[in-house]
Amino acid sequence: MEMMMTIKFNDVVKLAAARHTLPCVRSIVFDGKSAMCVAPLDWVVGVPCLQPALTEPVVVPVAAVQAHLLKSRHLVVMPDHLSNGQGLVTPFNAGKIDYSPVLDMLPKPPQGDAVSFDLELNALDRVLIAAGEQDIRYYLNGVLFDLTNGMLVGTDGHRLHCYRNRVPMAFKRKVKRGVPVSAVVEVIVGRDPLRWIVGSSSAGAKVTIWDAQRSEKIQNQSPAQILLQTDDAFVWVRKAIEGRFPDFARVIPAVTSRPVWMQIDPVKLADTMSAMGKVALLKSEGKYSWVLVDFGKGEVSLDGEGMPIAVNLASDLDGIDLESLADDLWIGVNAPYLQDVADCVTPAAQWRVDHTNCRNQSLLVTDGDFSGVVMPCRIDGPVKVAPVAQDAPEEPETAPAEPCPAAVAALVAQVVDKAQESAKKAPRKARKAAPVAQIVQAEPVAA
Repeated sequence: MEMMMTIKFNDVVKLAAARHTLPCVRSIVFDGKSAMCVAPLDWVVGVPCLQPALTEPVVVPVAAVQAHLLKSRHLVVMPDHLSNGQGLVTPFNAGKIDYSPVLDMLPKPPQGDAVSFDLELNALDRVLIAAGEQDIRYYLNGVLFDLTNGMLVGTDGHRLHCYRNRVPMAFKRKVKRGVPVSAVVEVIVGRDPLRWIVGSSSAGAKVTIWDAQRSEKIQNQSPAQILLQTDDAFVWVRKAIEGRFPDFARVIPAVTSRPVWMQIDPVKLADTMSAMGKVALLKSEGKYSWVLVDFGKGEVSLDGEGMPIAVNLASDLDGIDLESLADDLWIGVNAPYLQDVADCVTPAAQWRVDHTNCRNQSLLVTDGDFSGVVMPCRIDGPVKVAPVAQDAPEEPETAPAEPCPAAVAALVAQVVDKAQESAKKAPRKARKAAPVAQIVQAEPVAA
């Protein structure tokens, strides 16, 4: 069958062609309905690819697929060769490489309970932005699917993005005497497979999760498996990340604790953060991208130089004087983090700060079901210009006046009188001068 190559199939080829320690995974599996790649090991990707000539899965080395695509854009997979349907034949053989382990890696539906729901890819993308990347805390390198509270959460420890009402509350906690006695059902899906499926052209994905609920009574229980399907691709995660996700509810401040909030144009704020973040990187020689955001003055600055932003201050309480708080509503943040939050919200979003201690508390951004938290950075406050002290006016220079002769004579007489009085009152010397010895001269002797 002739099939036009799509960009998704090219993505599968690129993923299979990457270097790997196992030569057998550098291949593509055709099962008659789809083309799959098992190179990531923990997850399998695939795209629709109808091949009526196949009755069972066939493993084709990626080198043979690339060689065939250099000659023709049409691909027809046969059990022992590739063709374009018009006489071009590209044979492939396993050679010394054993491709049988690849067939064992193909996804197989588990026998456990499954939870299925539709997920908006835009919401998944906005949460995925805040997920950790190659973090030593491995459980942060993914997105949390909270099947008890219906939350979708991503965090790297310095910021947090979450969505409510995007995941079904399929597992309720058991309560005994008003106290929950059962654990929260959570599944952590890795960042890489989610990033791959977010690139789909579909607006949403069909998500199916098997064995989400863990039981302490069952030993050697298989990890949860996740399948995400779109119109043009699918990802099968064969093993969810095992670990305990942080208690994100303690990080998200209550809206009532942030009565002072602002409205900012997110597009202009994102552009400003992009520019100021680059300036910070240049000044710090690539060490950091921290900037100071002064909501009271409406300015994003760095070392006293900044760019203005339009900020509309508001308060949920009538007793708060916003004008008196303008000088203290500033916070130091990482510019890319604030830019990412601005890209996820609409102009109706509320940017809430703690007006009592803004510089040391997190920034809360709410927009419908979306919530974003950005932790502050230690940075110096706004530069305050001190008033310049002015010197006293100098008196005009005048020529020195000539002294009066009578006054000079009186002053000299006064100095002489004081010198004489001090001489009379001077103490006597303790010792007298030693007498000078007189030498007796000898009489002359007659010759």
